[in-house]
Amino acid sequence: MSQIPPEAAVSSPRQHWALAVLCLLRERPMHPYEMRRLMKQRHKDERLVLKAGSLYNAVAGLLQSGLIEEVGTTRQGGRPHRTVYRITAAGKARVADWITRMLGEVRRDVSSFAVALDHLVHLTPAEAAPVLAQRREALAAAIAGMENLLATHTPRVGRINLIEMEHDLVLCRAQHEWLGRIVAEMRDGSLTWDLREILASARPARSRSRRRTAR
Repeated sequence: MSQIPPEAAVSSPRQHWALAVLCLLRERPMHPYEMRRLMKQRHKDERLVLKAGSLYNAVAGLLQSGLIEEVGTTRQGGRPHRTVYRITAAGKARVADWITRMLGEVRRDVSSFAVALDHLVHLTPAEAAPVLAQRREALAAAIAGMENLLATHTPRVGRINLIEMEHDLVLCRAQHEWLGRIVAEMRDGSLTWDLREILASARPARSRSRRRTAR
């Protein structure tokens, strides 16, 4: 397991795991099994692919980098011994650095939906419209669920502890509204395309590019 350098890309999934571990250990020393349980309990698994290997790799990398340290082992009943970790002073400083840089970084996050949109031209408008309409219905259900959860839990746990869900809600509402316009345009014919025509027009452009390169 390689060390995690200060200048490492904070947008990488590996760094997301490392940050999650550091933030948990700022609360108190704990072992990886407890970290995993708390992530599930707090729904952090909705942002991180909750695989035991990823968690243990993050712990190993942080340990080698000196951002966390072992403080002993614990055992309950006949279960195996579990190593307990705590955050170091360097780890506490790294938390603030990573969060600050991540908050200020503007980037296009990759998602399966964005990738699918990038290749949407390979469906016809008649094929794409009902699928996007179905996604819009699913978004409406997700929006209602988030609104209910925020209304129920914010008075109990505080707005700051649900601020990321508030952000998700804004994005889902915007996408829901945008999809409504896109689907309507596909159905009334104002947004249309023909893959055969697009590919045919691309061939002469490629030929001209090859001729210029050959000169």
